[in-house]
Formats: sequence, C-alpha cells, structure tokens
Amino acid sequence: MAISAFHSGVNMINQSQSMVTSAAKDIQQSTLPSDNPVSQNQSSNLALSSAPSAVNSLSSDETITKAATDLLQAKTYNQAGVNVVRRADEMAGTLLDIKV
Repeated sequence: MAISAFHSGVNMINQSQSMVTSAAKDIQQSTLPSDNPVSQNQSSNLALSSAPSAVNSLSSDETITKAATDLLQAKTYNQAGVNVVRRADEMAGTLLDIKV
C-alpha cells in the first residue's frame, strides 16, 4: 500500500488541528477560577475535610505559555502540511502534463 503525499499532508493538517484544540482547552481551563464560591459555613467544613490538590502541577501562567508554544508549533505543522499538499498537487499536475 503506497502512502501518497496528499495523505501525509492531510495527516499533518489534522495533527495541527488537534494540537490547536488541545491548546485552546488548556487556555480555557487555566483561566477558569480554581475554586467555586462557597458560603462561609461550607468553606470551614471543606477546609477540614479536603486536602489541597496537587493535580495541576503547572501554574496558570506556565499553562498559558505552554499552550501558546503549542499553538506556534501547530501553526508550523499546518504550514508544512499545506506545503506538502501543494507540492503533491503540483507534482500530479506535472505528471498529467507529461502524460498528455
């Protein structure tokens, strides 16, 4: 089974789209407030019953910086994928011109 250049280019474009989606979700999550507002009585109960969570190891600024870097990388992947598709189209056109 031969893998065409079109297939490779479209895969790169799809990869960049998933990277953009992931980065957008990261930005959205980092800008949401980390705690929901609770009343005074509930907050004292929660403070005793819940330990601090270490799930989010990156600060909001670090998350946004990483997401911005991922967006730039996705832009580069997208441009590369588009160039591969363009070159494959040109090559197919040249082959058709030679054949005719």
